[in-house]
Amino acid sequence: MVLLLKAWFYEVVKIFNRWRTYIGFVTITILVPIIMYLTHRFGFDVQDQALRSLGDSVVLVGTLVNGFLVSYYLMNVMWVHFPFFIVLVSGDIMAGEGAAGTFRILLTRPISRFQVVTAKFLATFFYTFLIVFFLGVISIGSGMLIVGGGDLLVFDKGILILSQNETLLRFLLAYCLAVVVQMVVASLSFLFSSATSNGIGPIIGTYAVLVVSYILSVIQIDALDVIRPYLFTTYFDVFFAPFASPIPWGEIARKSAVLVAYVVVFYSVSLWIFSRKDITS
Repeated sequence: MVLLLKAWFYEVVKIFNRWRTYIGFVTITILVPIIMYLTHRFGFDVQDQALRSLGDSVVLVGTLVNGFLVSYYLMNVMWVHFPFFIVLVSGDIMAGEGAAGTFRILLTRPISRFQVVTAKFLATFFYTFLIVFFLGVISIGSGMLIVGGGDLLVFDKGILILSQNETLLRFLLAYCLAVVVQMVVASLSFLFSSATSNGIGPIIGTYAVLVVSYILSVIQIDALDVIRPYLFTTYFDVFFAPFASPIPWGEIARKSAVLVAYVVVFYSVSLWIFSRKDITS
């Protein structure tokens, strides 16, 4: 266990010694406050769209736009765009070592292949957790500072009004679930990375699988109903569930269990591949 923890620590250090690791953090730090400022300065048309969908049944005095509402809509980037920052790291963590030819040196030390894969996988999880919650902190923090706080109004089959304190708790749960979602992407990229020595291949491969799976999940063709339960992207909307009333705990547990199962399977296949891999360079 001590050796595994040391290996995990060194893998985290190696991750943060690569410039590509900071692309996501820098992008979030720059882009999110700009979006918040533009929202504060020029408005956010989601309010008008929501009110039009409700017809004449609701009269709004003031504005419902605040930092929480913009943060809520920013979570939509986690569907397709945010995984890019994940695969930049997870797609290279194994393949990069293979391309550099350092596995032969590493495996001469008193560390097993199981410990190597597990340490790298845990380091990938740590990075995924960190960048997801970094997005949450920057989104909510800059939103409250620039746009302002207040109650969150969620338009989904009606109107749900959440107080500021309750909104913070629901965002915390949502970002925890977002970590699970992004770990599926990270573990898939990790799997591809363990099977090759080219860091570009896992990135392209993961995105190809992600996009195809997402299209098959949402396209309205009855013939696809048979395969949708087996597509991991079918369950990616779980991090929006905390903003329903009441919170659908059963749905959250079911979808989270499926996503965790995918993570375990991808990790297990990665371990199997690397355990049988012939390290020649």
